Amino acid sequence: MRIKKGSVLVYRLFDIAEEINISKLESILRDYRGPDRFQVPKYIDRAIVMKNPPVSFGLGTEILKLKDREIKLDALVKLRDFGTLSIIYQINIEPGMEWSDLLNLAVDLEVGTEIDQLAQQQVKEIMSAIAPAVKKPTAWKTFEDYIIYFFEEIEGLQNAKDLMEKVDVAGLLSSENKVRLSESTRKLLTENIFQYGENDLTLIEWNSAIVIEPGGGREVPDILEFALTHLLEMRYYDELLDDRLNSLYDSIEERKNSIWYGNYGRTQKEASSRYIEFSEFIERVENSLKVVGDFYLANLYRAATRRFRIFDWQQSTTRKMNLLAQVSELLQGEVNTRRSFLLEIAIFLLIAYEVGIAIFKS
Repeated sequence: MRIKKGSVLVYRLFDIAEEINISKLESILRDYRGPDRFQVPKYIDRAIVMKNPPVSFGLGTEILKLKDREIKLDALVKLRDFGTLSIIYQINIEPGMEWSDLLNLAVDLEVGTEIDQLAQQQVKEIMSAIAPAVKKPTAWKTFEDYIIYFFEEIEGLQNAKDLMEKVDVAGLLSSENKVRLSESTRKLLTENIFQYGENDLTLIEWNSAIVIEPGGGREVPDILEFALTHLLEMRYYDELLDDRLNSLYDSIEERKNSIWYGNYGRTQKEASSRYIEFSEFIERVENSLKVVGDFYLANLYRAATRRFRIFDWQQSTTRKMNLLAQVSELLQGEVNTRRSFLLEIAIFLLIAYEVGIAIFKS
């Protein structure tokens, strides 16, 4: 099985800010007098209608040494208003490449850290260039990684679904060329398969996907990339809430034996602010794709969110948000109780003072 035309799309997604001002971002990139890679191309998305489409621009070409080979990467950046940055590295497949060679490339990409290092360096450069458009930059080092094997033409393939019988699809999705996978594992890896027509195919796995699109349209990769940004934000808020709850528990432990109530009112306000922020983020993400009219793409998006377990992350984050709000309310009740106690002491002292003065005068 030889691939006549296709590419490997390697994704690295970062959370860089709470919000990005898109209009200011476009102005900065348009006026930037540095390398041509920061020029903003016109964003065209024929089949996907997004409320707030990302700003995208090229980073030019990089030559990366990967084990004993050099690979050429064409890099594209996408920035979204809810604070995510995606770098998409396109590796063009050499015409006539055999499936086994593609599998070896997949393994090298999976075990190597060269692309991670390149992406992290480029994120720093981009952040420096767009700093005025970034609101509340984050220092979160975690990122999402994903690979899409995108094929436009495969030799001898009449029906795209025949690919499942002719080559080791499961091995490519799992980047495994050393072990023969069991039948049950293969079934699990290849259960999320979708076709609109006989000549196209999408196979979604948690860490990678295979897309066959004879027309070369990038709508399916765009849908998957958008779902990944959703997952990235869920993970970010989940970790942020873990840190906030741990800090709150430590603060409670330090103050529990003190008569002074501390500034728990500010904690409650911050919890409410985070809850509103999270709710607004969920609404923005859901509204962004609410107007997708293509039932096939909408179905793919729902399948991707299930495979990425986005709903589980959302439930975890919502539960922690509610816990934070409940703890803060309890603390506020404690604050009010201690304030009442101090007020009673003050009133008692004032009465005792008045009585003492009266006795002294008499």
